[in-house]
Amino acid sequence: MGDGSPRDLVQTGDRLLVCVTTCRRLERLRAYLPPLAAFAASESELDLLVSLDGNEADYLEFCDRWTVPLLWSEEREGVGFSKNRVLTRFPDYDFYVFLDDDVELVDGRVFREHVEAHRETGIHHFSLFEGGRPRRPRGSTPLSRGRQVLHGLFGGGQFNFFTAEGLHRVGGWHPLFARYRRWGHTEHSYRFLRAGLAPAPFNAIPALEDRCIWHYPEAVTADASVAVTEDDITEMEQELIDEELQHVPLTTGAPFHFNEVPWEGVRKLGERWSPDDLYPLLSTEDRRRKQAEREACKALRADGFVRRWLHLGRAAVQAPGSPAVRHAVKRSLGLVPS
Repeated sequence: MGDGSPRDLVQTGDRLLVCVTTCRRLERLRAYLPPLAAFAASESELDLLVSLDGNEADYLEFCDRWTVPLLWSEEREGVGFSKNRVLTRFPDYDFYVFLDDDVELVDGRVFREHVEAHRETGIHHFSLFEGGRPRRPRGSTPLSRGRQVLHGLFGGGQFNFFTAEGLHRVGGWHPLFARYRRWGHTEHSYRFLRAGLAPAPFNAIPALEDRCIWHYPEAVTADASVAVTEDDITEMEQELIDEELQHVPLTTGAPFHFNEVPWEGVRKLGERWSPDDLYPLLSTEDRRRKQAEREACKALRADGFVRRWLHLGRAAVQAPGSPAVRHAVKRSLGLVPS
């Protein structure tokens, strides 16, 4: 697909929709959306959308001010329905990428590279997450440039790539999880395996994990009463997986709306971002905290003792009391599991 420049995707003639799913985390969106907007503004075949689960006035005001395309619902029903709404309202793209609002883009080539991997392997669904190695491994598939796709039965759901063909065949996210306002991405991924669209539910390219920085804020919705299996999914989701569903029709629940902002509107926000000016929409104090989180995340994947502690030192200077910094220090000292 060329030399890796942002224009490569245009040459394919295909359209890709990148959607950030979010809820009750406007500060995260303000921090991490500008680089996505800058990349989308440079790529005419890539559109950027925010899908808000619920009706929050501050989100609507933010997207109106910065001319960001926004899909929002009248009720909170979880990330699964948030994605179903996107597919219902915008069914005509060739590829879809869904990002959680705690994913920070470092290198926009990650979108092109997943399109390229699909064309090379025929796999219709990829996941990407920190560490890049699915749990309960099930082999691998070689890629060009010495890369490989690792397959496994379980993995993270922060970044997911889908082909439109694959989504058409397996359907949407199951409505069961709307009552809990979370979960469901694992069951959805298992349908790609059953349909012969992927060799495993989770297919990840570890070489691409550094294209993003992975953050871990507290969950917006939690329910300690829900039982979890040893594979870190809920028992009800495992029971649904055991039913071996082939297709689930798109369900969207509560009424939802699009703010009708044209796709080109993200240029306004994209122009505010520069690699030398991180988090331009945040206050000085919030920017310092986010920079500390960024350094803490870099520390946890740095090679070598010196580089790791250099990043941790920078993080501690910027925000010594940050929970992310404390957690990174504890992990580096082996006081909490990796």
